[in-house]
Amino acid sequence: MLQSRNLGRRVPNQGKPPILPPSKKVLYHVVHVPWQSPEDVKELLWRRHVYNNAVISLKEVFRQEIQQAEAAGKGLEAMKEEEDEELNRLIAENDRINKEKAEARAIREQAEWKKTQLEILSEIEDALQKQQKMAKEASEEVRAAIERSRNFVDKANLEARIVDALENPTVYDFAIDRQGRKYYDPRPVKYQEGVPTRQKGRLFDRTLGVAQSTSGEEEQGEREVTKASGA
Repeated sequence: MLQSRNLGRRVPNQGKPPILPPSKKVLYHVVHVPWQSPEDVKELLWRRHVYNNAVISLKEVFRQEIQQAEAAGKGLEAMKEEEDEELNRLIAENDRINKEKAEARAIREQAEWKKTQLEILSEIEDALQKQQKMAKEASEEVRAAIERSRNFVDKANLEARIVDALENPTVYDFAIDRQGRKYYDPRPVKYQEGVPTRQKGRLFDRTLGVAQSTSGEEEQGEREVTKASGA
């Protein structure tokens, strides 16, 4: 779209040929200088004369100095030689200063590089110590896991562990009093022997601070109560 618009745009007309004379508007245009007061004109003219006199005086002074130098054997060639010598001296002084600064910079960079090397070595040592510590902790964890794995239940010892759990049950229920003492439940009986005791209360009732009576003591107490009531 942009290309088609550019191609379809009309070429502008050519300007005025240089062979034609200027128009009357330009030819007869008079530039009117803005009016200035006579005092300002006098002041500016006086300043111009003073400046011109100062420049002429300086030129005369320089001309006399050159003539005196030529008379004393110090012409333009000698002045050029002095300027060249001064330039060479300044260049040599600059080179000396640059060399001193370069040596000082090299010493400083060497010290900074040594300091950086020490910091890098210290960081590497710290990282190695951390890795060794982590490896040691991991080894200890692995050894502890291997030690714990000896008591794990697998297919080989599954039957034996089941029989052992049935023969030696573990009781985790307990009561606690205000002094913080724990009263664990008695171990359950796997094989019931004789006549089971009739349960007269909740299975896990506990009276803290009171000795728990056995099933035989409860039966003897019941018989004594029956005899007393029959008499």
